[in-house]
Amino acid sequence: YRAFIFILTFLLYASFHLSRKPISIVKGALHRYCAALNEGEVEFNSQNQKAADIAPHQRPDNGTDCGWAPFDQDNYQQLLGALDYSFLCAYAIGMYLSGIIGERLPIRYYLTFGMLASGAFTALFGLGYFYNIHSFGFYVVTQIINGLVQTTGWPSVVTCLSNWFGKGRRGLIMGVWNSHTSVGNILGSLIAGYWVSTCWGLSFVVPGAIVAAMGIVCFLFLI
Repeated sequence: YRAFIFILTFLLYASFHLSRKPISIVKGALHRYCAALNEGEVEFNSQNQKAADIAPHQRPDNGTDCGWAPFDQDNYQQLLGALDYSFLCAYAIGMYLSGIIGERLPIRYYLTFGMLASGAFTALFGLGYFYNIHSFGFYVVTQIINGLVQTTGWPSVVTCLSNWFGKGRRGLIMGVWNSHTSVGNILGSLIAGYWVSTCWGLSFVVPGAIVAAMGIVCFLFLI
């Protein structure tokens, strides 16, 4: 069962990283400039002058942008930064609590709960697109809760892996196994990038569904 546990925990934690990547990909869609310039708004120097060549002060106000409110405003950098800040702070605090709680619960149930919850809140962020939600608080709260439940992953998979492999080969095993971070990030970027230009909500919903599905796999097969 060692090879099976190695592959299973690898895929489980790769899916966690897969679900964390969409926010960095979708930021460009949350705030983007694609307003059509009306005649008379800008004085063109030549007929071939492109909108991208127009000075910033000549462009229309943010009200004509096609970004996603409230991230289409002038303070969008602070708002997008707050999304990262809320997730990372919750993750840092939750990691401490997760280790304490995880020691007192069966790993299988604890990790399954964390993956199902992570999938739900990752998808919830994307549902803001489909339900036309423009409340900044909604996205911040979603990020905070997602950061908390995501902390169930690392302590659980490390504990599970260490239970199956002795200290003699643990360094080699961990070195190879830790590539799940890169694999998850790559897959997350590919999935989110596929949907971001057409329907950015799916950039979260699809990874969320994958994490939740892996949570079911965890419940059925983790030993």
